[in-house]
Amino acid sequence: MNEPDQRRLAQCLEDGLSCREAAASLGVSAATAIRWAKRLGLTSRRSRRLRPEIRSALLSALGAGASPAQVAARFGVHTRTAAGLRDPEMIARRREESRERLIAALSGGAALREAAALAEISLSTAGRWAREAGLPPAPARRRERREDEARALAAMEAGMSGREAAATFDLSESAIARLAKRARLSPERLARRRRLFAALATGLSCRKAAAQVGLPVATAIRWARRRGDEASG
Repeated sequence: MNEPDQRRLAQCLEDGLSCREAAASLGVSAATAIRWAKRLGLTSRRSRRLRPEIRSALLSALGAGASPAQVAARFGVHTRTAAGLRDPEMIARRREESRERLIAALSGGAALREAAALAEISLSTAGRWAREAGLPPAPARRRERREDEARALAAMEAGMSGREAAATFDLSESAIARLAKRARLSPERLARRRRLFAALATGLSCRKAAAQVGLPVATAIRWARRRGDEASG
């Protein structure tokens, strides 16, 4: 994010926008806006919890007939915060939207802290909602994701397309794009694999096929063994 965008981000947050809304205004991802806000020491007003005494004063002012705009100006909060206090259904909707963003982020493989930031909720709330949703603890999710990525990487190495791997192993496009940058999926390496298997299909031994393709014998044996395991699986 360049310096003008950093200034625009700071102004958006100062105006009371959330990191997600600021990101949309700047044309960047929410994760980028959150990361830069932390790096610059910025805080979204909407991410600050209202102290009980402030909440009580806001409710009293609203109950006395003040408009949300008047209350927002008096107490230094966003107009939508004041309007939300007057409309409990709005608070409930925002809470449900935050919960949905959290569950979607966690299901997509995000860490709890990152998902909490995307949902604009506290870490403790994120943990409680994750447990209520029946999601496994973070270490288990990370382990399952690594296993899925390893299987997807092997499948892509064997010729499966990235789109098919994403659908088969329930991985995001960003995860597939990250896997595609691995050295194991370089065009040169994949071409050597194809030549090796073609040589083996003619009846050559791994040693002779490796010499023909220009591979170490150990690599040829490992690739052949892995392919045999995939075929038998």
